[in-house]
Amino acid sequence: MKCIILTAIALAALSISCAQAQQPTIPVNPPSIPGSPGTATPMPYPPVTPNGVPKAGPGSGGPPLLPPIEMPKPPKDQPIPGMEPKPVKAKSPGG
Repeated sequence: MKCIILTAIALAALSISCAQAQQPTIPVNPPSIPGSPGTATPMPYPPVTPNGVPKAGPGSGGPPLLPPIEMPKPPKDQPIPGMEPKPVKAKSPGG
């Protein structure tokens, strides 16, 4: 029984020492192919920058970008919903 345990311990120690003695092998990467993962994307064209950003509003030196929009107005003969008409106060003479 003692012999089996001592043999197992000796084999374990031997296998550990052999594993530590081996040099770790470093994989050699093949030459990178364009488009493969991890490679930089080449720039086939130079970056394009706009000449100028169009500005809206008067004084921009050109026609407006969009035509003016008419704002909706309530009918003249109907009161605006949610607003109560104010009663007209008569001014007293003499202030």
